[in-house]
Amino acid sequence: MIKLSQLALVAAAVVGFVGCSKPEPINETHQGTIEASDPTLDVDHSHYDAYDFTAAEGATITITCTSSAMDAYAHLIDKEGNQLAHDDDSAGGTNARVTFTAPYTGAYKAYANTAGATETGAYTLTIVTTAGH
Repeated sequence: MIKLSQLALVAAAVVGFVGCSKPEPINETHQGTIEASDPTLDVDHSHYDAYDFTAAEGATITITCTSSAMDAYAHLIDKEGNQLAHDDDSAGGTNARVTFTAPYTGAYKAYANTAGATETGAYTLTIVTTAGH
């Protein structure tokens, strides 16, 4: 028979374990289209699509945006809306890749974007994170 004190100890351990969990690594691929009706960046008025994800502190975040229809651009945005990293052509040709170490555990956004304000077209955006520490 389980004593009340044993049950309380197990419950505390479960709550502690759940409270300390960190986001699992992800490998997500999104197909989308940048359209003239999408939101625009203040800096250059180029259109973008946003994707939410979580990452653990110390995780490597890699965002790759590829397109044969436009000059792809990728952005990593923090939970406050600040740009942490961006790239235009590091994935070869007109494809973009951002690689960045997560400074905190929590929410981030990846933007699929274009290099020009009037560009539109289909793209593939991939978000990959490691386990962190």
